[in-house]
Amino acid sequence: MNYSKNSMERFGNLYNKQYFFAFWDKSDKTDTVVISTHGIIKKTEKIPKVEIERAESLRVKYFNEKK
Repeated sequence: MNYSKNSMERFGNLYNKQYFFAFWDKSDKTDTVVISTHGIIKKTEKIPKVEIERAESLRVKYFNEKK
């Protein structure tokens, strides 16, 4: 996994199709913060583009407000 501030990861459970979006903040030299933006229940094979865009926009907002 890529833990840069430009990465977004998805975690899922194949059994009940629950997926969660998360990213890492490693700006502190000693601590890493993991932020989960939201979760979805997948009803199709593909993750809806709107959900990926939502997670990305929340990641960008987090780092912009942190400055």
